[in-house]
Amino acid sequence: MVPRPASASGSSFATATRRHFCTYLVIAKIGKPTERSRPGNRGKHDSQMLLLHFLNRVHFEAPMSPLDLEIYHQMKNVIGVDPSLYEYLMLVNADTEVVPDSLNRLVACIVHDAKVIGICGETQLTNEDFSWITMIQVYEYFISHHMAKAFESLFGSVTCLPGCFCMYRLHTARGIPLIISKNVVKNYSENHVDTLHKKNLLSLGEDRYLTTLMMKYFPQYKMTFTADAKCKTTAPDTWSVLLSQCRRWINSTVHNLVELVFLPEMCGFCCFSMRFVVFIDLFGTLTMPCTLFYLAYLAYLAISKIADIGYISLILIGAIYGLQAVIFVLKRQWQHIGWMIIYLLAYPLWSFFIPIYAFWHMDDFLWGNTRIVVGDDGKRQIFVKDEEPFDPDEIQMRTWAEYEGEIFKRQQQIQEMEAVAQAIDEFGNASVRPVSRMAL
Repeated sequence: MVPRPASASGSSFATATRRHFCTYLVIAKIGKPTERSRPGNRGKHDSQMLLLHFLNRVHFEAPMSPLDLEIYHQMKNVIGVDPSLYEYLMLVNADTEVVPDSLNRLVACIVHDAKVIGICGETQLTNEDFSWITMIQVYEYFISHHMAKAFESLFGSVTCLPGCFCMYRLHTARGIPLIISKNVVKNYSENHVDTLHKKNLLSLGEDRYLTTLMMKYFPQYKMTFTADAKCKTTAPDTWSVLLSQCRRWINSTVHNLVELVFLPEMCGFCCFSMRFVVFIDLFGTLTMPCTLFYLAYLAYLAISKIADIGYISLILIGAIYGLQAVIFVLKRQWQHIGWMIIYLLAYPLWSFFIPIYAFWHMDDFLWGNTRIVVGDDGKRQIFVKDEEPFDPDEIQMRTWAEYEGEIFKRQQQIQEMEAVAQAIDEFGNASVRPVSRMAL
């Protein structure tokens, strides 16, 4: 791929054979004067809100901030596509490698079914055999997609579309806003976080919470999963990073499942409903540490021959895991048999140690508004300031029509001034021009 710049803030890429161009726009936030020591975006949630607010204002033709107006100008006049014409929004992490045909497969699924407003694909690992830390995660990734998400997709209610690789529909064919609707944007951009529940929803599980909001406000539509679209990412290869990631995932899962249980409209009825599935998932997550002791108790009953119930329960558990081999057979991915054995050897970590650690550190958040600067003595100092007073009236808001009209008037004034200057210049040259004798 050969980079070919198209503008100051946008560029294109072209291959030597196909000459395929892909325009993009880079946004680097600087912030207020008090934020200059830590420039840049404030994580994935901040980047998503920047884009969702912009698309929401474009759809409703609402007043925009100077940044929104500049983005609108770059998209419409430099890239050449009006922002109101975009139909889908794809979320990808910086370290995610998307398989070449996956984008087409996601779009094809959304186009095929007008009820689908969100979809995700399978996430695979690029460093499967890097260390034992990555080895125990391979089967976890595989089974979470091909069993959990595939089962939820039957109800059209996938409870988590991962932000590393998913796609949303911006609006329906009739122009009804979906992910850019006012309700979704307002709830997702909540910045008054005063409870532990909100902190876990907005700071740790923003991807899952966005899916929850979509299911809350659009229960008649579908959130699905397709195994045809694939991406590859790098799994944590150290124990500390894996522990931190699982802590965020487990805690955000618990709080989002609590939100889903109380949604007014979910498909199905009684025990054959998505609400029952969510409740079982929540109950299983909270009682996961008890599983290891229960299995040990069953093994003790089987070995001591106190009761036959031990054998029966162990056989049922073995049959449940054995049925997962059907997925390997159908997909002909025999390597996952070995990965499943490694996963079962590490089962005490997944079922007991990691959940206990996550629950114990439910009020521990890895990221925040912590600033590290260098003081006068050359030592690093940490300043923490979660909230700063902010007045929204400081930002001048204008619609695109007003902004475009001002640009048109400014261009007219510049053209008039250039015309006057040119006329003066020509008149001055004519007045000092020497007169020929023939003219006399």
